[in-house]
Amino acid sequence: MAAEDDELLENISMYPIDQDGEEFEGPESNDGNIKNQHPNSWNYAWKFYLWLKTLQEAFGAPFMAVIIIVYGISQGYVGTVRNLATNYYWKDVQKLQPAASQAFEAFIIMPWNIKPIYGLITDTFPIGGFQRRPYLVICGVGGALCLWILSLLSSPSPWLATLLMAGVALCTAFPDVVVDAAVAEQSRYRPTLASDLQSLSWGSLSLGGLVGSIISGPAVHSFGPRGSFLLISVAPLLLLVAGWAIPEAQLQKGQYKSRFKELMKTLLLFKQTLSNPAIWRPALFIYLARALCPDISESMFYWFTDPVVGPGFSEQFIGLVGGIGYLAMFLGVGMYNCWFRSYSLRIMFFWPQIAYAASGLCDTIIVNRWNLRMGIPDHAFVVGDETLTDIIGRLQLIPFMVLSARLCPPGVEGTVFAFLMSVSNFGATCASWNGAFLLQQLHINREDYSNLWIAIVLRSLLRLTPLIFLFLLPLGTVDDLEVPDIVQGDIVQSVLKDEETINMLQTCQEMVDLKH
Repeated sequence: MAAEDDELLENISMYPIDQDGEEFEGPESNDGNIKNQHPNSWNYAWKFYLWLKTLQEAFGAPFMAVIIIVYGISQGYVGTVRNLATNYYWKDVQKLQPAASQAFEAFIIMPWNIKPIYGLITDTFPIGGFQRRPYLVICGVGGALCLWILSLLSSPSPWLATLLMAGVALCTAFPDVVVDAAVAEQSRYRPTLASDLQSLSWGSLSLGGLVGSIISGPAVHSFGPRGSFLLISVAPLLLLVAGWAIPEAQLQKGQYKSRFKELMKTLLLFKQTLSNPAIWRPALFIYLARALCPDISESMFYWFTDPVVGPGFSEQFIGLVGGIGYLAMFLGVGMYNCWFRSYSLRIMFFWPQIAYAASGLCDTIIVNRWNLRMGIPDHAFVVGDETLTDIIGRLQLIPFMVLSARLCPPGVEGTVFAFLMSVSNFGATCASWNGAFLLQQLHINREDYSNLWIAIVLRSLLRLTPLIFLFLLPLGTVDDLEVPDIVQGDIVQSVLKDEETINMLQTCQEMVDLKH
């Protein structure tokens, strides 16, 4: 997903063109004089209503509900509450050390590393003639079951808890791929509303995350980590509603063969695309930029919530601090579009990375308690530090997203984009493993945080290492990027003419014929 949220209201199309070339008339007022009926103080609210009404007329309320459920509730709300509950679960229920907690977190997010496989599964193995609906239902039931079991087991082994949490992540990542494909499909039908549909997706995610940040702290404080898992376990069942509401026509038996053949063509095109340096060089940089920067967030969480050597922050405050990231999403997107979009890619990665490394050093100030000597309370310092770090992080993330989107050639857009996102997610997984190794080597544990400042300094220095690999990025700005020539027509013909390829496709088709 990508969106230009700061232009959400200004750039909306009040009368978009539908699939048949006719205009959507949009909602009308009783006397046709919107401006007189709605004073300036209500103009933005009225425009927002018109925007939602336009999307409803173009895509239908059921599909908008699917977006809100998958992005806003499943990822935003449930994901935020689950993340905070998981941190306290490792710390207070499992009694793990920071390094072990960091390592288990890396395993939990692994389902996000294989997103392209989910797309291939839905394309290749329809259930009852449907490629999306059954998988949403399965994920809804599976996610709820994993959360229920987590809440009921008083002291499972860390590995069993990790497996259940990874199951929840799988049941979140899979619907994300399904709805991403549906959004892309609907965007092709209504190209004039494609950016608005993305804005609805990002807006739902941000709003759900903000609500989750407000609720997560009091929930963990009142019910504990296990009670919080039980509290949000009902939410995944809304995916059953999404499975019913998502637009999808049932495949006929004759369509199975053509679908499988198209899948094989897509895989071959994908293989050829990845062999192009214009694709694999930026993909390698995306991985290295994440993997080379160790993640020590679990140790910082343990220290923040320690009432003896740390500030002893409450669950409510930790939850609210987590919501800063969602506010920073809007600020980062606005700053990028207003001031930084015209800069070259290498500049856009260079300076945010420098700022990201420098902002990380601010953690040494609070860990060494220097902020108190300067008269800055812990709560105020952390809010300011998190706001700055999150805004910089968003400025660093947006070029990744834009670059990934622009690198996707026609014919394999969804597969390549999912692959690049998975590369980034796998880099984050490696960063967690590297962070766990660093914490273990420095002997940082619940009883001894004396070397935590060293880990912070090393982390900040290692954040500079991706700058060595800037040469992997293309020159020029994002707008200067061109779709790789590898799929401008020649590669399609070469794939189809290749004898080995044709034999492979024929063999696959014969296998399908025997099955059906």
